[in-house]
Amino acid sequence: MTTTYVFEDAETEADAMLRHLAGMYDPFSTRRLASAGIARDARALVIAVGASSIASTIADLAPDGEVIATDIDPQHSPADPRVELRQHDIVTDPLPGTFDLIHVRLLLGHLPQRLTVLGKLAEAVRPGGVLLVEEFEGSWSSSVLAAPDPDEADRLFGAYHDAFQAALRGSGNDLTWSRRVHGALLDLGLEAETEGFTSTWAGGTHGCLLPRATAGAIREKLVRAGMAPTDIDAFRDLLLDPRLRVKGNLALSTLARRPV
Repeated sequence: MTTTYVFEDAETEADAMLRHLAGMYDPFSTRRLASAGIARDARALVIAVGASSIASTIADLAPDGEVIATDIDPQHSPADPRVELRQHDIVTDPLPGTFDLIHVRLLLGHLPQRLTVLGKLAEAVRPGGVLLVEEFEGSWSSSVLAAPDPDEADRLFGAYHDAFQAALRGSGNDLTWSRRVHGALLDLGLEAETEGFTSTWAGGTHGCLLPRATAGAIREKLVRAGMAPTDIDAFRDLLLDPRLRVKGNLALSTLARRPV
């Protein structure tokens, strides 16, 4: 099986994908972080920060602490004088010490080494500290809430769902991972609780622009997985239609704490 990152050739759409992803899920992640009871002097690590505002949010919550944000390609990451931004590969590079808070979102499912990396992160959490792991379920086939032609919209979303899932599986992604995180964290000796989030998005807003950018980024992989090029074009056009309403993919946020 191929274990290459599914978005390895997505340079032209990478910035759009990361911006829309942040627009969709940063508010939810912020609420989860605010509920975690982060100390003002916490030492925090954000893995795969992308274009998100999460590191800055943590800096707001821990103004007397230290925030390190890492990414394998940090060029898309927003600058913040309170945040130390580092280029870092979570699979091969050591972690920079131990932390009161570690946040990782929508990354581990893409890594064949996901369990090893999760263990690595858990070991770096200090007693009483928090590891927040956020992933989403692939539920594109049942996304449409309203559309000019609901049956055709359902067909296009279903075709995208099937082809995208095939592309993910071919790249080593575990499509059950979002539901496996909780148990994996319990097995590592952490206490865990999971909360879900979804929302309604209109065509042309973040929740529709993300799959539009994704479909453009991995177009050839979708075609190889069986989605017709004409359907890809129609799907991407539909995602700009302001009459479209979809529910975003269910995000599962698992907050795990190391016992004191």
